Amino acid sequence: MPKTSRRDFLRYTVLLGAAALLIPIERITEFLFAERNTGPVTYPKTRVANSADVAVGESLLFTYPHEDRPAVLIHLSDGSFVAFDGTCTHLGCQVRYDRIDLKGWQGNPKESLCPCHGGVFDAKTGKVLAGPAPRALPKIKLVLEENGDIIADGYESGLPLYGEF
Repeated sequence: MPKTSRRDFLRYTVLLGAAALLIPIERITEFLFAERNTGPVTYPKTRVANSADVAVGESLLFTYPHEDRPAVLIHLSDGSFVAFDGTCTHLGCQVRYDRIDLKGWQGNPKESLCPCHGGVFDAKTGKVLAGPAPRALPKIKLVLEENGDIIADGYESGLPLYGEF
């Protein structure tokens, strides 16, 4: 076995000490040994709007399932409503739905878009039509009440990427 010189020993000791200072051991321990919620995830039922508040072909931004999480409600041309998590599945920019023409998609009102990197999503299904997004937008389950109120009630498909839920 080769002998380690004093210089090498001190070099390794200093490197190990520097690494120990840079690694947040407490955070790593919290992550590794934290209790996990293994039960079913429940989401609050939240009133989004009244169906009379959103004209056909228009959208409404809201927050769901908590106030820090953007979402978008879209009144489709067939009269139905859909809602999606408003965070792009690429890098987390806020998705919008509007009538502004996007180069290459002019005159096609069936898209939601991410203005950061040009992601385009189908407004009816949330599927990726173009851009760098790796997966569809998570679809929020909607309930239309008799009085016209639109209620968000969990996720119909997919789950949001970022943040706590």
